[in-house]
Amino acid sequence: MAAKLLSTEEKKPKFIIDNDAGGDDAMAIFLALLYEKHFDGPKLLALTTGNGNTKEDNVCHNNQRILKVAKRQDVPIYRGSRASLVTTPTVTDYYGIDGLGDSGISYPDLVPAKTENAVNALIAYSKTYEGELTVITIGTLTNVALAIKLDPAFLSRLKHLYIGAGHIHNDDNPSPEFNAHMDVEAYHVVAQNATPDKVTLFPFSQAKQYLNFTKDWRENHLGAIDTEIIKAQNKFEKVSLEAEPTWQALDPAVVSLFLRPDLVEEYKYSKNDIIVCGDKRGINTNIFVEKDKANVRIAYSVKTEEYKTFLLNVFGAELSTKQS
Repeated sequence: MAAKLLSTEEKKPKFIIDNDAGGDDAMAIFLALLYEKHFDGPKLLALTTGNGNTKEDNVCHNNQRILKVAKRQDVPIYRGSRASLVTTPTVTDYYGIDGLGDSGISYPDLVPAKTENAVNALIAYSKTYEGELTVITIGTLTNVALAIKLDPAFLSRLKHLYIGAGHIHNDDNPSPEFNAHMDVEAYHVVAQNATPDKVTLFPFSQAKQYLNFTKDWRENHLGAIDTEIIKAQNKFEKVSLEAEPTWQALDPAVVSLFLRPDLVEEYKYSKNDIIVCGDKRGINTNIFVEKDKANVRIAYSVKTEEYKTFLLNVFGAELSTKQS
């Protein structure tokens, strides 16, 4: 019997974004969809939601709004955990009370989320696309930790797991990082099951070090691209941009390092975990080691200027299409 010939679409790498739908998540999702459309990039199979930047009800609604703006409501949304495994910290209003800048804009004809929950969906997708599926988590690790607990083979079936969370701690990063702190036990579960061939971590400390840009660049260069997506993105980040002197966004960077691994300047291998008890709860532990002693690969440094150019090219691609 002749082997089935796969279509170009079937051959594409496939991924899911697990997110907590603040303004930075919106940019990450827009980036993924634009790269798929204009650069023949990997196929975004689904979005899964969790409590984090805002409560999960808002996160789900924000995912609907993001897909509506991107004209990609074909991408299914699966609702995930509304709370952390053990202790649920209070959500923030860093990106506004609704998570997307409190713009007050409503969008008609939003597509409802699927009835299947996010954890079961992640497990099912990992079986359907065994060895092909990448999961990118840019919020709490609750859904991924639950998938591992329910199905211990979950990680082994993934092609890769990208995590945007944690810090490499030093005097500049003395406190817990937000995504890691929002579900400390979930981070610990994932770390205990991780292997460096399967798990790449991009800590926020490294985004702060290598991807810390001026507000002028964000607002008057990236933010000046005249597309509906960037206009919406500017509104989604309005609250956070007003609060900070610079712009440093972890979530789009994590997605970018999956889409364009050549943006990474250096990887390091690490025994990485998190402290779950005492006054240092939420602080990451990190020891750089040889690969055979590591549990994660860390994207340690990023090509700063190349990353800026990448963002401008991807978000500007829609404009180029209109002009051609």
